[in-house]
Amino acid sequence: MLWFLLGPFASWVGGADVARLAVAERAAALSGIRGQIAGFLAPLGISVPAWAAVRKLLLDRDKQVTDIYATAIGHLGSERASTRAGGVRTLERMYEDSPRDRARVVETLTDFLRSHGGTGQPLPLDVRVALRALRTHPPPQGARLDLVRVQLPGAELRLTDLRHANFAAAKLTDADFAEARLDCADFTGAILTSAELAGAKLPTAALDRASCRRANLRGAVLTRASLRGTDLTEAVLSDADLSNADLTGAILARADVSGAAFAHAVLVGVDLGSVRGLNRDALRLAVTDATTKLPPEPAAG
Repeated sequence: MLWFLLGPFASWVGGADVARLAVAERAAALSGIRGQIAGFLAPLGISVPAWAAVRKLLLDRDKQVTDIYATAIGHLGSERASTRAGGVRTLERMYEDSPRDRARVVETLTDFLRSHGGTGQPLPLDVRVALRALRTHPPPQGARLDLVRVQLPGAELRLTDLRHANFAAAKLTDADFAEARLDCADFTGAILTSAELAGAKLPTAALDRASCRRANLRGAVLTRASLRGTDLTEAVLSDADLSNADLTGAILARADVSGAAFAHAVLVGVDLGSVRGLNRDALRLAVTDATTKLPPEPAAG
């Protein structure tokens, strides 16, 4: 009972405001709350030694989490990639040992990737370790990964749950998102040249003005996705589901669209004259107008 009142109950009393504090500040705030709870318990006959033992246990735990976080931050600031990688692994330990700090761990990892992303391939060791940590340690429900303008060419994110992630203006050339969950993800203005997105789930994702030249979107789910002005030159869209997607002004030069579904997709201002594998029947329910350029009719006979 003491553990519950001075542990989970104290955290609940603190609420979201305390949860958002830095680790050290949160420990101090919770210590004050526990002291107040102890004051209410004393008249009920709760023994002082029992209270003191539980309080010490909780304080030791908070101090341990604080020390782990401080150690990780110190390592992340090192000039050596191997030491920074060790800092990432320390954060992984904190993620596993302290569920209430998981959002803070994920936020720290995304901050690290934004400031240490690589410009060439292969990516540095510490960046690869941080990416692996994100793959295996997802953000708490409701949290959104902030990876705006991150530079991760060749990033390995296959099968990763990245729903609602923000990759706006990110540089992701040759990145591997095959079969990843990217529902509602934001790739506005991102560079996804030659990216691997086969089988990726991108319903309602935003890819406006993104560069997806030569990207592999075979079998990708792009229902209700926004691809306004997206460059899909020579992209592979075979068997992709583009139902209800908005491709207004998209560039599809020499793209492979064999087997793709375009039911109710908006193709206003799209030139389909050079696409490969297009079945004109697939456009029967698509939204087109005078600015939509269709491929020539096949010659009779």
